[in-house]
Amino acid sequence: MVARRLFCTLLAGILIQISGVGRAEEPRLTDLDSYVETAMRIWQTPGLSLAIVKDGRVILAKGYGLRRLGGTEPVDENTVFAAASITKTFTAAAVATLVANGKMRWDDRVIDHLPAFRLHDSYATHDMRLRDLLSHRSGLHRGDMIWYYSNFDRAEVLRRSQHLEMKSPLRSRFGYQNIMFTAAGEAVGAAAGTTWDAYVKDRFFIPLGMTNSSTSIKDLPRNSATPHAHMNGEYRPIDWLQVDNIGAAGSINSSAADLAKWIKLQLDGGKYGDTTILRTKDIAEMRRAHTVINVSKTRREYIPQSNLRAYGLGWYMADYRGKKVLYHGGRLDGMSAHLALLPDLNLGMVALSNRGRSSLPAALMYRIFDAYLDATPTDWSSEFLAWNSVYQAKRKKRRAKVLDKHKFGTRPSMPLAGYVGFYDSQVYGPLDIWPSGDKLLVTRNNRVIGDLTHWHYDTFIANFRTRVLRDRLITFRIGKTGTVDAFDIEFSGEFTRSDPPQTPDLRKPMTADKTSFVGTWMGRWDNKQPHTLIVESIEGKTAKSTYAWAPSDALKVSKEGSTPIDGTVTDGTLTLSPFDGVTVSYTRRNDATLDATYKDGSGERRATLRRIR
Repeated sequence: MVARRLFCTLLAGILIQISGVGRAEEPRLTDLDSYVETAMRIWQTPGLSLAIVKDGRVILAKGYGLRRLGGTEPVDENTVFAAASITKTFTAAAVATLVANGKMRWDDRVIDHLPAFRLHDSYATHDMRLRDLLSHRSGLHRGDMIWYYSNFDRAEVLRRSQHLEMKSPLRSRFGYQNIMFTAAGEAVGAAAGTTWDAYVKDRFFIPLGMTNSSTSIKDLPRNSATPHAHMNGEYRPIDWLQVDNIGAAGSINSSAADLAKWIKLQLDGGKYGDTTILRTKDIAEMRRAHTVINVSKTRREYIPQSNLRAYGLGWYMADYRGKKVLYHGGRLDGMSAHLALLPDLNLGMVALSNRGRSSLPAALMYRIFDAYLDATPTDWSSEFLAWNSVYQAKRKKRRAKVLDKHKFGTRPSMPLAGYVGFYDSQVYGPLDIWPSGDKLLVTRNNRVIGDLTHWHYDTFIANFRTRVLRDRLITFRIGKTGTVDAFDIEFSGEFTRSDPPQTPDLRKPMTADKTSFVGTWMGRWDNKQPHTLIVESIEGKTAKSTYAWAPSDALKVSKEGSTPIDGTVTDGTLTLSPFDGVTVSYTRRNDATLDATYKDGSGERRATLRRIR
């Protein structure tokens, strides 16, 4: 509560300083600025950018608050945020342009454009259509852990999706699926003879003058917002999440001013000025209901003015006060966004914020639409906040049913060091367990993403630091040799152990000298292949070492093994040559990690190693 009061006090002062900039002239919106400012304090939102388009004119485009909490740079209409899943509206439109010029058809099979496309179900592989990808009716489990915080490129993300089991039959129901939109984007690139990124830029960003928009955080301008996530009881700045590997599903970053141009295109029948970018009939096809979505009891209670929901091609649709609304939200770590159209009134809006898991952008849609529908004002910000509280309470109740089965007074089968190691899933890839004092950590690509706490027996609860995964139970499996050979992570399946070979002569040394190379170190080459370095002793400049490695399909290493070898320590770097023509060097970063480089005739590999003993 103290943190919340401090946040509100700080933000209030900032909003007062900038609230006069770009004030809306539209009489219907005279109180909008004060409403947004109040809502931002309630939702603990550092910064927000808003644009409204009516009758082909941008009647408001402005920013509120700060790009970064604790900083001084204000948000304006050109500040770039993550558009996240609003990207899907661009991907569907990209397909539409290729349909218009005869390079695609809505009902083309995916394998006609991506011959390597494979799914767990052979019928779905053979008969999945572009229309299915774009309307979330593939039937697949979401499988977001394949791309989330992974270093897999798009091709590998799609390859691994063949291991995702079907949650429901093809075309039988709505099931949100990011990876299938990635597939749609790759099909766009294949049909156009370029990449999805280049095609979206050439067909939309450049013609519309969306100069601050991009498909990668590598191209972020200086005027970009910083994401914020809830950690340890307060909202804090975090790094931008790299999502290039899902591309067409959610990698676009943009500003309110730029997305206002996208809205104008959508409301003007696919024309921008004198240029026709989308055909009217293709727009109609994208806005036709393809997949029915169940309307929950809670949603009916909080939005009684809406009774129906569906998904078209890249767009959600619903009724609201007798009018058809088209919209898409977007969420990534530390960012929340919402873009919506009310075609009957030639009205559209977009709200972008740098606060994660927020419904404020969606609440502003209803607030703005009410103003133009001459409806009795409703405090949608408070309504959505209450709805969010109900959702969180229900989630806690569901989790309590699982967590209440906790068996008190039990202990793990072995010391914590026995659980430390490399683990891999054919679906999701690597997820490793590392020591941290008397605790365990979950890491992915050298990044700590969760903390393990013993639950009961050989089950631990993983408190993930990422907002998508949250808390999950992890149960380790003890094999017939008395060692851990796998773990099962709740909702995601099994990860098998993939440590390099640990033969009896590979003793794990212990040393009181934490500044020395002496110890056991583990890491992955290029975040893929597990390898272990064991330094038993150092005499002068000679380090008595053992280098061990595991197989890796990704790096085309088919065998595992270990080799004793003497290394040389010079100027804080340990160098050894485990194979002919190969040099491996390890440089100390601190007392717990090493930076490693593997050089051979074909190039370099890199790794960060952690001391496990």
